[in-house]
Amino acid sequence: MKILNLNKIAPQSTHRIVLNDVSHAILPMTVENFVLTTAKVEELNQNNASYAEQVESTVDMILRSIPTLTRDELMDRSLDELNTVAAFVRGEDVDGQEVVEGK
Repeated sequence: MKILNLNKIAPQSTHRIVLNDVSHAILPMTVENFVLTTAKVEELNQNNASYAEQVESTVDMILRSIPTLTRDELMDRSLDELNTVAAFVRGEDVDGQEVVEGK
């Protein structure tokens, strides 16, 4: 018999952001989050979405990945900060990130 135990291979959160002195884990990308994000990007591209709609979509994507954040916390940030958080959530290296060993 062969058994695949997904609990042993499930990705763990390895990235966090700190906002207002609170550390928030960034969840690994789920299939559902990938499908929702991809579908939204395709919809925005097809409909020639406004910049405001694109920003709202970015906020939604971040909130799916960091559910402990609130919409208000993100909306109070600058666009540069929002774009940096979005890039970090996507797994990109960004200015201001720190590597903390053993945590």
